[in-house]
Amino acid sequence: MLLNIITLSLIIISLNLNGMPDYSQNIDALNQLLFSEEENHQILALNWIEQDKRLIKAMQYSLCLRAYLGESYREAIEDKAHQLLTHTLSKNALVQLQDCIIILDYARYKFKVPEGWCSYQNPLRNYLKRHEQALPELQPVFNYIPKTISKLYTLLAGRIQQEWEHYKKALQYYKKALALHPSNSQAQFGYAMIIHTHYIKKGLRWEETEQLLNYYMNAYKGPKNINSYRNAAMLCQDVADIDRSAAYFKAGLRACPNDTSLLNNYANLLMKHQKNFDKARILAAKGLKIAPLDCSLLDTMAHIEMNGFGAIERAKILFEKALKIDKDLHYVHTGLGDLYLRCHQVEQAKKHYQKGLHNGLQYCTREIPELIEKLEKIIHFYRHSYGDNSSAEWYEQKLQRLRKSRPNNTIKKG
Repeated sequence: MLLNIITLSLIIISLNLNGMPDYSQNIDALNQLLFSEEENHQILALNWIEQDKRLIKAMQYSLCLRAYLGESYREAIEDKAHQLLTHTLSKNALVQLQDCIIILDYARYKFKVPEGWCSYQNPLRNYLKRHEQALPELQPVFNYIPKTISKLYTLLAGRIQQEWEHYKKALQYYKKALALHPSNSQAQFGYAMIIHTHYIKKGLRWEETEQLLNYYMNAYKGPKNINSYRNAAMLCQDVADIDRSAAYFKAGLRACPNDTSLLNNYANLLMKHQKNFDKARILAAKGLKIAPLDCSLLDTMAHIEMNGFGAIERAKILFEKALKIDKDLHYVHTGLGDLYLRCHQVEQAKKHYQKGLHNGLQYCTREIPELIEKLEKIIHFYRHSYGDNSSAEWYEQKLQRLRKSRPNNTIKKG
């Protein structure tokens, strides 16, 4: 917060008129000085606070933020704030105060606790709890430096998601970041990713689609952020807005024509939804020229050759090349199931359909639309090609349960 000369003068006059005995009336003015961007303003605030221990206790959270969350160490500021706290608070009280703040400091620095976030021995989870308990006292102070705290909350949310794999808790902190600074594009992107991945793809919260698209695109700053276009395109595809999805893919490829993820996903959309096999083949071929061992592109090209041009042998070579790189690629196994069924090799088709659906213990993918498609294929196979109605019925029951768990949604096409 940058204070101009007039504002600073008014604050100083207010402090002088009020007098230090009425310290409660001075707290807002002192916080404005303490959290300004000018070092001399901060020193002025600390000198005033030093005159009254009641002010130090009343402003302990402000002093703690200033002491331990500075971008760079300055003895006149960080050290002074620390000294005021240590000379006024008990050691136990100061440690508890520091514990409320340390989780934000942890978010900023790139170190990890050796035993991992999920370990009960990890003190950082306790710090997070203490931070949340202190939020009623911290929140008013955060309002003086909303962009700084929003940035730290964004980093914290990312670490919670990455190290703890707790997307609901990460989402809470992305919300806190956006509440403090609504135009924080990194928090917008993180929020959009969680809602898209864990809700939209499961048929939930489709009403947030427009907001998520805006969040994705607000994060775009150039080709290095090309995931903004890819995610926006995939989001539209997930809510069945195919034309808009294609538009985002086209725009993304104009910005970054050699991005293999965009090339692969757009080729898939052209193949599956628009039946434009010629253009899909061109895009997949371009991607494979850039990344000849990309398994997703090999699988996409194999499906294009098989479904668009009837080139079974060419498709088989591509599928098998992908499996040599990674033998557990479930989407490749499903593709080989389709291929062997076309060749009337039902035992081979059965083996690959099953490998493409599950590993004997659980489904090979958590993508519900993809699971539905795989289940529909294996049911049709058992019922019409393999003559095993009991297996078909068994998978049919799984399919019905999956469909019931997925709400029906409609969305206005853009």
